[in-house]
Amino acid sequence: MSSLKKIFTWIAIAIPPSSFYFLLARSLNRLPYGDDYGAILNFLLRWKKESGAMHIVEIVTFQHNEYKLIFEHAIVGLQYAILGHTDILALKILGDLFVIPLFVMLYLIWRECGRSGEYALLVFVPVSWILFQLQYEGTLNYTMAGLETVPVNVFALLTCLLATKKSRASFLGSILSLLLCIASNGNGLLMIPIGAIIFLQQKKFKRLLAWICCSAIACLIYFLNYNFRTVVTINTHTNNDVVSILQNLQLTFTLAFLGNIAAILNPWPAVIFGTLLAGIFAFATWDRLFLRHPSLYYSALFFFITAIAVSGHRSYFGLSWALNSIYRLYSTVLLSLLYLYLADKAYGLRVRPVVLKASACAFAALLVGFTFESDRGGQKVLLLKQQRVEVAMLSWERHEPAPPLIAQSPDDLTVGRESDPSFWPGTREPILSESIREGIYTLPEIPKGN
Repeated sequence: MSSLKKIFTWIAIAIPPSSFYFLLARSLNRLPYGDDYGAILNFLLRWKKESGAMHIVEIVTFQHNEYKLIFEHAIVGLQYAILGHTDILALKILGDLFVIPLFVMLYLIWRECGRSGEYALLVFVPVSWILFQLQYEGTLNYTMAGLETVPVNVFALLTCLLATKKSRASFLGSILSLLLCIASNGNGLLMIPIGAIIFLQQKKFKRLLAWICCSAIACLIYFLNYNFRTVVTINTHTNNDVVSILQNLQLTFTLAFLGNIAAILNPWPAVIFGTLLAGIFAFATWDRLFLRHPSLYYSALFFFITAIAVSGHRSYFGLSWALNSIYRLYSTVLLSLLYLYLADKAYGLRVRPVVLKASACAFAALLVGFTFESDRGGQKVLLLKQQRVEVAMLSWERHEPAPPLIAQSPDDLTVGRESDPSFWPGTREPILSESIREGIYTLPEIPKGN
């Protein structure tokens, strides 16, 4: 590859993340939102009452709804220990920055395919345009989700990458990565059977035994004092028995979860696209991808198992719930992985130059249009959320009633939440007031124009 061509290739890779973080910076603020009250501020209220080793116990045992966010709470606790208070803005930025190591993991997995330098670099350009876009805005500029959903994806890919390598150091790294994956989010537990399959395939029974033992210890720690019957409040009150997940499995929800990157409000395009992705993965299984490039195959498998688990966990909210923007990161990473599989299959394929150039131009136009529209829609929602959180906080400061949410457009995804506590801090009391009184959180000055 010539130097000029390499420069243009790197520019093409750099454009999406540059735009991504520029747009995110425009909608950042220092205000808690949604589950930040319970997962961050309430955790720190309990943290402050403890000392010494009890801080570690608090990190391991604290449960917000059905979530145990050990990795996130370790970061939040460390920040508080250093600063003497929490900095919501810094935590939001850290969560956003985790998308970069996720991009690096995708590259390392692609590099395992062993294609030539020029082809490998050119093929990887679209991954940047697929990943660095704002469809999954519900995970971004959001303390709890940013330090939960993004890291669990990073550590899942890292675990698959290291577990498939031969060295002892890589195996020990895969154990550590597994623990971080579980500590990030409960669906990290799904990596346990995937790792076991990897070692069974490799016939490395000593590693399998060590994996099972470490996994058992991790499960014991994760489920220490775990409340298996929790109540999740999302527009309605629903008893959520984690043990009964299998009773709620739904195929259409699973497919919509997998393909939600292809839909906005109507879930059926997501179901269709999810079916296409499932078909590609089925073909990859028939094609024995797990033998040629196991890290790529088992990374994709993690997202299919996650989709099934989320179906059992959330399908009772209806098919449209699969389009939740927090879930879209899973579809985004899965699409990136399956694209890399198809790119690997296409290596060496002989195509007429005219057809190749025409196809490349059409694909580039589609990719740019997809990223542009995803950024435009995601940025619109992020700015509306920022405005409504600030308005609600001002009303709370002034002891005024919660402001009504008025639709800005027919596709305004933030409306219909008049009773949603995500935008109204008053419903999270006394957490906010106690956090301010205890010096855990300082309410920033909000522009009066809101």
